[in-house]
Amino acid sequence: MEKTNLLIPLTTLRPHHALCTLFFEGKGYSQGFVENMWAVVGDPGQMVQIRPGCDVLCQACPHNENGLCDDEAKVARFDQCVLSHIGSRIEIAEPIPLSSLCQVVYDTILREDLLEKVCGECEWAALCQDKWQRGDFNRMLLSSNLLNTREQNRYNGS
Repeated sequence: MEKTNLLIPLTTLRPHHALCTLFFEGKGYSQGFVENMWAVVGDPGQMVQIRPGCDVLCQACPHNENGLCDDEAKVARFDQCVLSHIGSRIEIAEPIPLSSLCQVVYDTILREDLLEKVCGECEWAALCQDKWQRGDFNRMLLSSNLLNTREQNRYNGS
């Protein structure tokens, strides 16, 4: 039988946007941005590849100026920080399901309480920090969807 190469559409994401998807709750810069974000968040099984630079989420962002972020230095630091934590588990530009990427980010950044270190300068940081403290994040984006007992106690206030 002849082998067929199927092309699977890939969504490109900046490394730090995996964190953004985990905490997204429908707030954003504009209705177009929110709809674009929901389209990505709503499909945990989609294949993504992480790459620095503007991505699918940046398409509807007002900070995107002709394919470049108007605060590229800051968001590049976020990307670099995320990569420094997940780099041993994920290859840049290698296709991976969004849920697997989010799981690695969850395991290496969130479970290690590094959210503030990674995203402290972000304008959305307070919202994400609050959601993390309450255990309110998009679990549907995790490949495991399982929390260990310690984390369950943390979220239940025990």
